[in-house]
Amino acid sequence: MHKLFPYILLGVCSGCAKDHVQPPANLIYVSVEREKSLLYDIRYESDIDVLDLFDRGERQGMASGTLECALADDYDFSVDKAIQFSAVGVIESEKKRVTAKAKFSYLTSVFLVETSSSRSSQRDLSASELNHLLANKQQIPCKVVVTAYGYKPYYSNTMNIPVADLLREINKPR
Repeated sequence: MHKLFPYILLGVCSGCAKDHVQPPANLIYVSVEREKSLLYDIRYESDIDVLDLFDRGERQGMASGTLECALADDYDFSVDKAIQFSAVGVIESEKKRVTAKAKFSYLTSVFLVETSSSRSSQRDLSASELNHLLANKQQIPCKVVVTAYGYKPYYSNTMNIPVADLLREINKPR
């Protein structure tokens, strides 16, 4: 019985995660640009400070804050599932670019990758694979996903990135 107690406690407490108090952020796409051979900078704006969702100062208590984009037809952004073909990177604040439409500006340097279903491996996608994946698409959906200790995951509303902008950068001479 004593050996089962930690598992019972863990099971009971897993339902104790608090809801965050912020509504889903509205994201506005600004631009995408290839920085290095494998990194793409995505700039976007938000009406909510996604790096300070819990009013503790930027990144305090956060486990992770990422921008995730679905490159194929898998649009399940839940944290317990890996998107097979995605653009993913850590959110960084870009304070100098605030506009009248949004209060907060962000930059995320993303890798365009294929992830195994178990999340045990990832590989970078080639330009030809990306051209094939994106060939019949007009846009790709992206969300900000934030996890924090003791809280349920936070998901922004969907932001769409024009595929033409992304393909322009993918096909730029290196």
